[in-house]
Amino acid sequence: MADVTGILWTDHTHNEWWGCSAPAGAGCDNCYAAALDHRFGGSHFGIGTRPRLTKTQNRNKPYRWNREAEATGVRQKVFCGSMMDFFDKNAPESAREALWAKIKATPFLDWQILTKRPGNILRMLPPGWGDGYPNVWLGVTVENRRNGLRRLEQLRTIPAKVRFLSIEPLLEDLGAIDLTGIHWVIVGGESGPGYRQMEQAWAENVITQCREQGVNVFFKQWGGTASDAGGCLLNGVEIKEWPRAV
Repeated sequence: MADVTGILWTDHTHNEWWGCSAPAGAGCDNCYAAALDHRFGGSHFGIGTRPRLTKTQNRNKPYRWNREAEATGVRQKVFCGSMMDFFDKNAPESAREALWAKIKATPFLDWQILTKRPGNILRMLPPGWGDGYPNVWLGVTVENRRNGLRRLEQLRTIPAKVRFLSIEPLLEDLGAIDLTGIHWVIVGGESGPGYRQMEQAWAENVITQCREQGVNVFFKQWGGTASDAGGCLLNGVEIKEWPRAV
């Protein structure tokens, strides 16, 4: 959707459709996407709603990004999606199939697909997926133990070039985490009105375990309501690592 994004771990955001048909855990309680939708008079988030396709002009942007990446020789990362869940069972008809075709047709883009619905992934993968498309990173949100650690276990069983965790918003101490099969971890606090405070010890626990288990980690932000979402230094250090598999 966006040529320029404020999300520090990607280059672009892309939303083939707009909306999400139901909350999927505690991480959805302060959903920024739903708030933005309502601000513009929409009703595409929540039980009983239906996501809608975005405009054709928006849906075609990845082809331009792919041409630019091919011309420069520098791969570009695309977060899919900030206003949708790729594996929502109520996606607009044929939209997911069209998006898979687009992903396959843009080999110079690395598609970062993040979901809170990993239980749907296997039955929604495209024909020819095999061990994973070479330009797709699959990730799940891990906001707490109850919802997030279950998603982690499901993700681990799915073939993919890169598997990643978005531990954002981090809402509690996750305790011991088995990161077997995970290539990358993003950590961050919640931002925006009504944000829930992340404690430093929770973030440090995740980062320590990433170090111990050889998984690269990206500390995104502390969270809060400030324009910089509380900054991104942990003990005075910026931590911005990328998956080694890439």
